[in-house]
Amino acid sequence: MSQFKKTYIGKGTQVKDLNIIRVSISKETLEEVLKDHMVDYDGKEYLVFEVASLKEPDQYGKTHTAYISKKVVAPKGGRSKKSKP
Repeated sequence: MSQFKKTYIGKGTQVKDLNIIRVSISKETLEEVLKDHMVDYDGKEYLVFEVASLKEPDQYGKTHTAYISKKVVAPKGGRSKKSKP
């Protein structure tokens, strides 16, 4: 059975009065992501990530989280753990 492992890469907030989410990602995280998480499609490399709203804002007022989701094979008899920065 497959599950998805999430690698959290940043957080963001909605831009006032617009349907835009502004996300901040550190340079160190971005360099790691570009090295380890690129996806090849028709000979070009892409960075694929998702942005989801948080149930409630964090301590810094961030309302959204950004993460890379990869399909992994779940270990038998248990669930895989999610990784966070």
